[in-house]
Amino acid sequence: MPNYFNLTLDTTGPSNVTITLAGGAQYATQQLINAAIATADTPTTGYQMKIWGDLDIAWAKSNGLLGAGASASTEADSTWITFATTRQLQLSAGDGNKTINCKVRDDVYNPSAQSSDSITLDTTRPEVTITGPDVSKISKQSGKSVSSFSFVADSAYTAYKVKVVASTGAAHDTGVQIPTTGGSTNMSGGAGTGVTPVECTITGADLETASSGDGAKIVKVFVQDAAGNWSA
Repeated sequence: MPNYFNLTLDTTGPSNVTITLAGGAQYATQQLINAAIATADTPTTGYQMKIWGDLDIAWAKSNGLLGAGASASTEADSTWITFATTRQLQLSAGDGNKTINCKVRDDVYNPSAQSSDSITLDTTRPEVTITGPDVSKISKQSGKSVSSFSFVADSAYTAYKVKVVASTGAAHDTGVQIPTTGGSTNMSGGAGTGVTPVECTITGADLETASSGDGAKIVKVFVQDAAGNWSA
């Protein structure tokens, strides 16, 4: 029978722990995002993690990240859960900067240093205001073939497009882009301040290309903000 045994002493926490929100994106356009958690340790059998910060409190409780009695998402109120390299998180409501913190502990409960990552939640759609058009009916005949209008937005934008759509409530990914092959101008473009009006013209030829047949056409302008939100 043996008269000895080996007992391992481990006082070192997991190394190089990181948390990355939404793939490292600067913005999130919805509260529910994915987080990637990593450590240089391998294997991670028996490891646990805790996550806290700008999380939706009710969601965090129901998903085991916070204790039932928690009133805030703090380190003290957060609970240790099984370590996973990916985790869905719901950010707290309200646009603005959100910071999420994470710690990992090993199979004998040595904790890592804290890791944090931040992301800006922006769920607000930009709004477009159109001035015009100068005429409400055009043809393809000289002198009567062009309608002009301008638009501004309530905030800076990174892209815009002008489309013929099926209804006034249509989304940006529906309808048909008005081309410029027939002489129309500024039917799509890049960044703008929102304050400076963009002057646009639509020709009868291009309107017909986008939507054939006589009759009233719904022309709608869409802008996209830096977070990726398109106007309604």
